[in-house]
Amino acid sequence: MQIVIDISEEDYNIMRHNIAVNNPLCPLSQEEMVSKVANGVPLSKGHGDLIDRSDLIPDSDYEDGDFYAVSIGAINGAPTIVEADRSEE
Repeated sequence: MQIVIDISEEDYNIMRHNIAVNNPLCPLSQEEMVSKVANGVPLSKGHGDLIDRSDLIPDSDYEDGDFYAVSIGAINGAPTIVEADRSEE
């Protein structure tokens, strides 16, 4: 399973560097860390590559109010944030 967790960069770095359970030097409690993970959003099985769509707007070929036309080349060339899940589970 893959999940998206919305946490601050500061909390992420704290969690990365204080991975020992009940580390007395860690400013986040174990409950806070577990809560952040538990509140994550599961990604659907078999999802495609996840990209940042806001990166595509400057490359739009056409703009009309809220409508943008983006070339397939721009979509295919967009940096991948999360690789596709091609599992068959």
